[in-house]
Amino acid sequence: MSEAVSRNLNPLGKKGNRLIAILSFLILITLIAPAQAIDYDDGAKYISGWDVGDSGTDEDLFTSAYDGESVFAFGAGGVILQSADKGATWVQLESPATSDLRASDSVEGAIAVVGDGGAAYLRADGSGTWLDISLSPPVDFRGMAMTSATSLVAVGPGGAVWQYSSDTWMQRDSGVSTDLNEVSFLDATLGMIVGDGGTILATDDGGESWEYREAPEGLDADIVALDYYSGIRVYAITDEGHIVKSVGTTSGTAAGYVWELVEIESAGRNTSLGLELSSIDVSSVNKFLVSGPSSYAALSLDGGNIITSQMNPLSSPKDFNHVLFLNLFDAVIVGADGVILFSENAGEDEAVGFFIIDYGDFGQFVDYSKEMLIDGLHATIRIVLFGMVLGFFLGVMLSMMKTAPTTLKNVAQLDRFSIIRMILIPFCIIETAIPFIRLYDKSWSATRISERLRILSSTNTRPLNTLVLRAFGLGILYYGIMLISALAPIVRSLNLDGWEYVYTPIGLISPDGINGELYFGNFLQALLGIALILLGLLFLTTRKFFLKREVRLPFRGITVKWNFWDVRPMNAVATVYTDLFRNTPLLVQFLFIHFGVQFGKLLGDPGAAMLEGETNFFLVYLRDMILADRACVSSIFALGLNSGAYQCETIRGAIAAIPSGQMEAGRSIGLNYMQTMGLVIMPQAIRICIPPMGNEMVNLVLNSSLAMVVGYAELTRKGRLINAVTFQIFWAYGMVLVSYFVVTWTLALLLRHLETKSRIPGLGISGGA
Repeated sequence: MSEAVSRNLNPLGKKGNRLIAILSFLILITLIAPAQAIDYDDGAKYISGWDVGDSGTDEDLFTSAYDGESVFAFGAGGVILQSADKGATWVQLESPATSDLRASDSVEGAIAVVGDGGAAYLRADGSGTWLDISLSPPVDFRGMAMTSATSLVAVGPGGAVWQYSSDTWMQRDSGVSTDLNEVSFLDATLGMIVGDGGTILATDDGGESWEYREAPEGLDADIVALDYYSGIRVYAITDEGHIVKSVGTTSGTAAGYVWELVEIESAGRNTSLGLELSSIDVSSVNKFLVSGPSSYAALSLDGGNIITSQMNPLSSPKDFNHVLFLNLFDAVIVGADGVILFSENAGEDEAVGFFIIDYGDFGQFVDYSKEMLIDGLHATIRIVLFGMVLGFFLGVMLSMMKTAPTTLKNVAQLDRFSIIRMILIPFCIIETAIPFIRLYDKSWSATRISERLRILSSTNTRPLNTLVLRAFGLGILYYGIMLISALAPIVRSLNLDGWEYVYTPIGLISPDGINGELYFGNFLQALLGIALILLGLLFLTTRKFFLKREVRLPFRGITVKWNFWDVRPMNAVATVYTDLFRNTPLLVQFLFIHFGVQFGKLLGDPGAAMLEGETNFFLVYLRDMILADRACVSSIFALGLNSGAYQCETIRGAIAAIPSGQMEAGRSIGLNYMQTMGLVIMPQAIRICIPPMGNEMVNLVLNSSLAMVVGYAELTRKGRLINAVTFQIFWAYGMVLVSYFVVTWTLALLLRHLETKSRIPGLGISGGA
């Protein structure tokens, strides 16, 4: 009879449950395992998008310029070349120079070129004559930019800045002594200079005066080239392969004030390509070419997030010294040994004999999309798994804090034995951490002494020493006032008025806005100061008995009673945390954690640096796949911190379902509160809360789609990228839906099996499940 009832309640039986668990495990492992690169052989072959121009010289070429009709190239020994067909054929012009020509520029059809030994030459629009405007005493110019058809600014070693205007050279004070490498002007007044050691200078008066601008944090490399493209976009490069960008806004914030290192997604989200760069030229807000030694040329179409290196059409590597856009597509590269390349499509590699994908054919669409979706699925599972672990541990910790029985009354009643025990806690932890010495077995160990003090404290019958408590309250009140007073100047500098003071915590953390640092210590100091002031007032006004306080309101004779002594400090801290994360949108939390607090930068970068050189598989995976990706770190913390607040309430409810006799039984056999919670209460509570915890974990998987707002390439973002290329909206998002279902359904099966195995016999109504 019992077997029949068992079969009715569980028709699959033990073998069926085991089969479901095995299938779920295999599906999950398949999803988590790294995807193997799939080679889609569509017969495509690629050739370089660059063609080789016949320069007719073997001299090194260092720079080039375009006057709207012809392209000019300049190089060693004063060589000057001209091309009237955008770089295909070249003729060598008679040159007035004998020294190396290093930098050139063109404005309004006029061209200027400068070089070693102060060499400088100017060619007016429509003229075939080069006017010698060389500087004496000589300066080895490294960079130059024209501000008008008859004026220019040139830079060189030792912070040298020279301005040529009205047939006269004038030296300008740069304020720095480092070597300056390049100068670029947006118009006749706005310009910027870059140099060694991350030097950035700016002018708004045509080059007469220069002011220093802060380089992005962590940049120590030499900035070798820049392009002041527009009022909202400036790009620069370093000799170590960094892309440095300054972005302005159309609302009035100009580019050039705040700089950032671009996270290059195509380079594993590193901020460096890992190779030397020498030149950059920008053709649109997000499109630019870079070049460097060993025939390196690369194109970016999205502001540097993805940089695609290009094929070299030369038979042997040559150093590329300068790249130049003639328009949005036509470009020229000049380099060592007279090398000149030209392209009609920004150097993009050209596919020949390829198979054109028909996105209207569902089979071909799936072949194109599945690898991207699998990558997005792996990325989603990474942040979900780590977010689950973080959220679970936070939930357990916060739930124990919320159910902690210690009140302010208990704190006030601490006797001298309890205070000494608190002092001995660090020593007890040290003794436990080094068990091989077995210090805790000694009669004089901190662990043994702490246990004897606990017994003495429990048997202590001395009355409350109100004098000592009031003196202690006076001390912490004074300290709390000092903490708040130290923050008063910062609060006054925020210029808030009236109800605006509700935003004071944000101003305390970031008083200087985007140009300053984040000071979380200010916020913690304010919280600690307020808490100490309130606690000090409570202790200072204490009496022999812990009475409720009565406050009579000024209307209708209403009296409010509140027992301050029943406040539980640990519960209060956990409540503030859960209320904060449960009452703010998860989308805003993602944005605040990644862009505001910058968790990825603060934790990911130091963590990856700390694990550098590790060979352990897990540590290598943690470093390369998690910590090296700032967006991944921020997404894990956003999901984990938010989920921890919800899991806390779930676990707290399960703890409340455990009969109070369990706690009493644990305490009666000599266990303290934490031991009873860890060994008796929590194991039962976790088994009870598996169903609601499973629901929270499924929600966490679905909420992971919000990680796309911080640039993390999870499943939903991959679906958007597929849709942007194929325009197959239904197919793209339909496959994303199926992918999410596979993950959540697999997780639900595992949790259902775990719930069945861990159900406490006789507790609750199963409903036949």
